[in-house]
Amino acid sequence: MNRFWIRIMLFSALILCGCGIVPTVAPAKTQPPILENDWTIKMTHSGGIMGLSHSIEISSDGSYTVTDERVRQTKQGKLSEDELSALIQLVASTQYSPNNQPSGCADCFMYHIEISGADKAFTAQADDVTLGNSGLGPLVMELRAIIDRELN
Repeated sequence: MNRFWIRIMLFSALILCGCGIVPTVAPAKTQPPILENDWTIKMTHSGGIMGLSHSIEISSDGSYTVTDERVRQTKQGKLSEDELSALIQLVASTQYSPNNQPSGCADCFMYHIEISGADKAFTAQADDVTLGNSGLGPLVMELRAIIDRELN
């Protein structure tokens, strides 16, 4: 009878060992391209309970287009030299850490960023849950501020 219980305990221990948490390696941080010569920054801000769909595209000369897809409203403008310089520095300091795990947030805002420049393309995405650890927070907040300024 003792052998029976020993076998059950060993079998149980083997099963439990197989159910442990597997450590994951954090993905490497990536950096957007250096913004020199001709470049573009695009961000789509979508989701939420109301189905928001805003986008912004900024060109290297500082001109931008902001769009609200739901109400089909488009506004154009141009960043000041100081705003453009601050944006270029913000992109240069961005260190993106991708999150390969779904956040499971059904009503979060989603942020999709594309930056093209210096013969390199950069794509990143985050949502409200993953934004804080993604390294994209300051850039997203700056782009959202321009969107909000134009659409409100």
